Amino acid sequence: MTNMPKYASQNGFTLLEVLLAVSITAGIGIGATQLLSSIMATSQATEQRFLQLRYMQRMDLLMRRDFWQAAGRAIKDEYGSVKQALTTDSHYLVEFTRAGQGLRKGKHRANLQRVAYALRSHDSEFCADAIKDPSASTTGNCFIRFFWPVLDQASDSAPPIVQVLLDDVEDVSFAFRGQAIDFGNPNNTIRNDDWQEEWPSPFVMPNMTLDLAQVKVTYTLKKLGEIERIYEVPRHAFIRPL
Repeated sequence: MTNMPKYASQNGFTLLEVLLAVSITAGIGIGATQLLSSIMATSQATEQRFLQLRYMQRMDLLMRRDFWQAAGRAIKDEYGSVKQALTTDSHYLVEFTRAGQGLRKGKHRANLQRVAYALRSHDSEFCADAIKDPSASTTGNCFIRFFWPVLDQASDSAPPIVQVLLDDVEDVSFAFRGQAIDFGNPNNTIRNDDWQEEWPSPFVMPNMTLDLAQVKVTYTLKKLGEIERIYEVPRHAFIRPL
């Protein structure tokens, strides 16, 4: 009869080894989950910044075209009051007349159009068509371009058409650089080498001719911070106050 060992050998893992393996696996799982979450958040943030940059490029092109075609044509509002060709004295950040080419029955024609830029709260009706961004704050602002179907307004004129250019905007400001020329007395000419927040300047006299040279726009965006743009205005478009 063959002698059997008193204790048979056992193959397997000890409890300590099992607990250690479980801990390592859990740690790897947590790390992988955090890494995946970080990658997804980074990808989402990058996509949102890309979209906002694309909207800004489109807006920049539109504003550059508007200011480069600024025209010296004052208008009358719905109350019959005269508004300067370009002014900050209105319900908008800036309002002005621009020139351009239009189409009517397939033929090109010269036209003039009144446009304005403004910042409006999300609570207002103007932001109803704001750029849809799930991460945007519903208490923020949208930056809007207005333009009117007719130049001189009347009490029964159609309301302006609204274009939402940017969403989730904290602030927008305009500044102007140019001069007010007194051709009858050059010593009275007002030259503004520094940026000023108002146009026309409150010191301009009725006999002066306004020569706007540049417009600076500063945006403060929640995702991109502060961005500055400078637009040239045609020097031949002298704007005379009425």
